[in-house]
Amino acid sequence: MGGLAGEGAGTKTGDDRGDAAGCCGGAAGLKTLGAGVSQVDELGLNDAIAVVGAGIAGLSLVDALLERGMRPSELIVIDAGDPHRGSNAPATVLHPFAGRTMAPGEEHWRAFLKSWETLKRWCAREDEPLWRPAPMMRLMEGDKLSAKLEESWEEGRARYPEVVKSRRVEGDESVRLLPSWQGAPALVYEPAAAVDLPGLCAALLKRAKERGVRVVQGEVADLRGGEEGWVIGFAGGAPALRVARVVLATGAALGALLGEADLRERPGEVGVWEATGPLEDLNVMINSAANLFERPDGRVGVGSTYLKREGWREREDAEADRELREKMAAALGGADPGTALEIWRGVRGIYGSDHRPLVGPVAGERELFVMAGFGSKGLTWAPAMGQVLAAHLLEGAAIWDVVDARRARRMRLRA
Repeated sequence: MGGLAGEGAGTKTGDDRGDAAGCCGGAAGLKTLGAGVSQVDELGLNDAIAVVGAGIAGLSLVDALLERGMRPSELIVIDAGDPHRGSNAPATVLHPFAGRTMAPGEEHWRAFLKSWETLKRWCAREDEPLWRPAPMMRLMEGDKLSAKLEESWEEGRARYPEVVKSRRVEGDESVRLLPSWQGAPALVYEPAAAVDLPGLCAALLKRAKERGVRVVQGEVADLRGGEEGWVIGFAGGAPALRVARVVLATGAALGALLGEADLRERPGEVGVWEATGPLEDLNVMINSAANLFERPDGRVGVGSTYLKREGWREREDAEADRELREKMAAALGGADPGTALEIWRGVRGIYGSDHRPLVGPVAGERELFVMAGFGSKGLTWAPAMGQVLAAHLLEGAAIWDVVDARRARRMRLRA
């Protein structure tokens, strides 16, 4: 049900839409001492915070730290540029109910409202189209999930924030909104918006660099803590960095550095189509077996959040194209939208059975923090949690209990 949203660095190598290649200062060129530790005292990095991951999670934190007055010279962003991470998804939606219930709790609403305002502000200040609001129409398809969603909507709608509007439609109103649904029932709600997530991440990274934040392209292969802070080692033999604090915002790749916790990968895929034929002039964003919506650039994105099978990296684009079109069939009245312009598949990280993010200190580790595990709810939670974690890092403010990473008590650095 949820829109495609990611939490890791969503970048294409060699593409300025988030890639750190050729960025300002990094490990390269620093003098190396002893076991590959860079001589960085004169650069002021011993007091720095390193944010590993330049996706929506890491960049939300960077923006929040800068807004709270942290000096850009004390911030480093490290990014490996993995094109399969969630923030590189070319079709992404923010809406209030990215899950299997329409009666979420109070913390969900706090996060959603904060993230909505933050994302809207970020997108509005850029020249390129990054944001397209439209009502979301959840199709009631007569299955168990539809019944569960409608039941939870009846239960929860009295507690929705004032800004959230919802209604049940059928007959003429349903036809007006989506003629191909032929008057069948649906739940319509707003606010909701399509977001150009790779474009937004590129804009946030560019702004951070322009303010003086250092960006290093590289894959973190080793992380060692001690009384003098953290030493970050890179794959490929690049000189290491020493910093005071580290925040891991690496999405599904978090398990490469941290183990012994219920960290899992959840793959998914999306496609992009031209807005022609049955995809032309959509009045709403459609939520059914797949999300179907007009992107900010006018093309149409179709997303399937969950890909429950092994070997997702080896899947053929033709197979994904066929399956996504099959998922669109009911909403489009059986019309065929043609072949996709682009197919993207990637992976998100989730934690535990509640699928809530991990934000804050790692239990048992000194000055090591995480901001990951957002799954399909990255846009709902990450911008808000960036502000929460920034306040914790700079002012000692409390982390929200429902996302506190210390609940993952067994999570430890891999040896």
